[in-house]
Amino acid sequence: MLRHSQIKAHISELQQEAEKIINNDRQAAIKDIKDKLIAYNISMEELKEYKRKVKLTSAIPTPVKYRKSEHESWAGRGPKPKWVKEIEKNGENLELYRVPEQITQ
Repeated sequence: MLRHSQIKAHISELQQEAEKIINNDRQAAIKDIKDKLIAYNISMEELKEYKRKVKLTSAIPTPVKYRKSEHESWAGRGPKPKWVKEIEKNGENLELYRVPEQITQ
């Protein structure tokens, strides 16, 4: 039967081996990416632009949950806007400003 200290030593060896494998795989992936960048003449600026475009086009807008006016709305996420804080400060019920949910199919 293995002793606790033997098991801990074996775990440490396996963790070191796993780190080496991951590092080797990572280095191979980096080399592959660099080779493709060179082969297809892709610049870092193009990659950054592509990332920005993907981010902009893939973002799903959060629907508005509360609206006070055409220019004052809030999705209910993140910091509360000034107009919401004022409503709460005045003791009003924010639910009076809730936008009815839209049914989508």
